[in-house]
Amino acid sequence: MQDNRKDFTNNEKMVLYSEVEGHCPVCGDILTHKKNGQIHKTFEVAHIYPANPRLNEIELLKNEIRLSEDVNDLNNVIAVCRKCHKQFDTPRTVEEYKKWYRIKQKLVQDIERKNTYQLFNIEAEIKIVLEKLNNPNSESELIHLSYESLKIDVKANESLSYIIKRTIKSDVVDYFDFIKRLFIEINKVTPYKFETLASQIKVFYFKCMQINQSQDYVYGALVDWIYEKTDCYSKRACEVVVAYFVQDCEVFS
Repeated sequence: MQDNRKDFTNNEKMVLYSEVEGHCPVCGDILTHKKNGQIHKTFEVAHIYPANPRLNEIELLKNEIRLSEDVNDLNNVIAVCRKCHKQFDTPRTVEEYKKWYRIKQKLVQDIERKNTYQLFNIEAEIKIVLEKLNNPNSESELIHLSYESLKIDVKANESLSYIIKRTIKSDVVDYFDFIKRLFIEINKVTPYKFETLASQIKVFYFKCMQINQSQDYVYGALVDWIYEKTDCYSKRACEVVVAYFVQDCEVFS
């Protein structure tokens, strides 16, 4: 029988290692070890859909979707520790296949999203908002929004988990009016600055929707993007800003 398994190059292995950030995505173990001052890899390249499926595996996985029809495509392989690789292969189950498929799908989507960061800019004034949110002297300026004014219940769907939905609602109640007043002040200095920011948020939101339409995913992607674009200033403040745009603009529309 022909062996369809490919010998992956060192460059391809490096890409797969970087994709999982040096840890087994299944159990979390480190995928390298140090011996005699040298770094050695301890990971294996595992096929999610098997490279040489047995007849029972073909039947088992016949209705399952794949990330690539080419079994040796990088989208169908993943860097994992030897222990998890062995457990995955013996015996192979639909449940484990679906689990590994989801893990790899998220890794692929995260890479695609991060690769777009340089293409999507955001105005520097967003940092002013983050800094004001993080200033303890701003607490006296907070005016709580009425729960009756929230739009999140209308805009949310089943892909938004309860805990994130609750976080967004709390952030809108606590900070919406405060952020709105900040944007008004910014617009006085530079007319249409808020509209520019809102347009940039909207465009990146649509890009995220092209990758994954889950509202959980989009929320996290927006938070991470703003965090990256503001020199990793404050992820919590970024969450508050995203909640504002969920309430006021086309995010989750």
